[in-house]
Amino acid sequence: MTEDAIKEEEQQESPFIENESEGLETACYRKCHGLFRLTATENHFEHEIPLDYSPFLDSLATYPSKTYERIESLLKLDHSIDRVKNLIKNKHITCVDLALFYLKRVQMTNNYYKVIIELNPHLLTEAKLLDAELNDNVIEKKALFGCVAGIKGNISIRDMYNDAGAHVLHEKKMKHDAPIVKKLREQGCVILGRANLSEWAYAFTQDAPSGFSAVGGQCIHPHDMHEDVSGSSSGSAAGIKLNLFTFSLGTETQGSLLSPAINVRNVCTLKPTLGTWPGEDIIPVNYDQDCCGPMARTVKDVELLHRIAVGIPNTSSSDSRSLRVGYLGQSQDGNVLVQTLSALLPLTTLVNLNSDMALAEPIAAVLNPASKCNTSFLDFLCYGLARDIPLYLSSHSSDYCHQTLQSIIQWNCSHSEYIPYGQSLFIRAIESPITQDTYNTYKQTLQQAYQSFTSYLKSTYALDCLLTIGDNDLLTGTTVCGIPRANLTLDYYNPDHNQINVVAVGLSVNDDLLLLRLLQRLEKANLQAGKIDTRTSFQKYFQQPIQSVYRNGCSIL
Repeated sequence: MTEDAIKEEEQQESPFIENESEGLETACYRKCHGLFRLTATENHFEHEIPLDYSPFLDSLATYPSKTYERIESLLKLDHSIDRVKNLIKNKHITCVDLALFYLKRVQMTNNYYKVIIELNPHLLTEAKLLDAELNDNVIEKKALFGCVAGIKGNISIRDMYNDAGAHVLHEKKMKHDAPIVKKLREQGCVILGRANLSEWAYAFTQDAPSGFSAVGGQCIHPHDMHEDVSGSSSGSAAGIKLNLFTFSLGTETQGSLLSPAINVRNVCTLKPTLGTWPGEDIIPVNYDQDCCGPMARTVKDVELLHRIAVGIPNTSSSDSRSLRVGYLGQSQDGNVLVQTLSALLPLTTLVNLNSDMALAEPIAAVLNPASKCNTSFLDFLCYGLARDIPLYLSSHSSDYCHQTLQSIIQWNCSHSEYIPYGQSLFIRAIESPITQDTYNTYKQTLQQAYQSFTSYLKSTYALDCLLTIGDNDLLTGTTVCGIPRANLTLDYYNPDHNQINVVAVGLSVNDDLLLLRLLQRLEKANLQAGKIDTRTSFQKYFQQPIQSVYRNGCSIL
């Protein structure tokens, strides 16, 4: 039966429609024919599941517009965790007021942007319980008191589905929270609901646009429907920008935290050291790479969430460590901007690596491990899929009817209306041409390449970490090595207002707090510097030859 399903998938006439225009609108129509309606004012996939507002309709109907406008004004310039807690502590707002504010935002925006795929039916009840226990002692003990979180749709939340955006898993509601969600609740956080994602964390098919799931529809970039919001933690990033929650959780196999944060802009995230965040009750792609991570508006909030997840005390120790940071610039303006900010960075020495041609070979080895082991990343990925998704489903057999990829593929073929972009990666996974030994060779090749790269940086420059400049997560493939990465959006002018992202990359595991310390210094310096015009700050740099190795493509999962 499975072989027939595979042949049927392969023999289908290509549904691509010729269209010379660019952008997400084309991508949606390209394979889905009449199943999509996507215009500047309408976004609808025929088989998406609408949000259930029924538990909140009375409260929303009586929610005063003045309260909404007041909270919107209070959070306009500062939407941080500290700001939310202080507003509640000083009784400017209640937890219920804030929860209704976010619900109202969802009601106003989600029909088009498709950021949320399911609302927590107990949201207001949980907020009321927090209001009832409010006192100074409680709010000081609970670091997230009153904050509202969006949780990516492949992470278990009690009394909600955990379907990774796929109809085939939209069967039963979960009986308990994932451990990471429990930790958030223990700190006084309430859960708004599940955020949309690229279906199956973008490990289902190569043909779908980022941010599409059959359950949630097509998540749209907050600024431009033709821009790629990127995936797979699409809704977790877009919801920050649309002010639908205080912070969010996403997951990453290879790029799914950093890429949407970079593309949406003004969203900070951390891909933590592999294994440091609780990973139980999260639908996997590859356990050797997968991790959960935070998304927020400030680096400080990201650090707080990381400390909560890992169990590191939130001390108020001074920022007293000296750092030597090497930087690689993919952007001329970005190089100028970082050099301009260097004078405002305390205890930080920036080392320009752009002219070191000896780095070209070790960087290329990290970006393209397949050249050394004759195994593609896609085959490596699909082997992990075939191994780890059935392992997860079988260990959660009371929650799901399907236990194997073959069963899921068969169900999808019988319900093809729910998979408009096909299931090419799942099919490739069960046909995986590689063995465990080949898989291990790819993994070891990449780990050894990164070890050689970092050893050179440490021995030659005595670096503590690396900073890449430009809107491209250059070292996304290092998730196999388990090292942390984090991002920050910086502002500059040339002559109009522009933004560019920097990504801090660990040279070792457990460099998470070191990276966040560096980004907090950059964040503060960027605010302190004011308007930086990169045309006049320094003479323009010539493009360095080493930058040619950046053009290698990276898969984002």
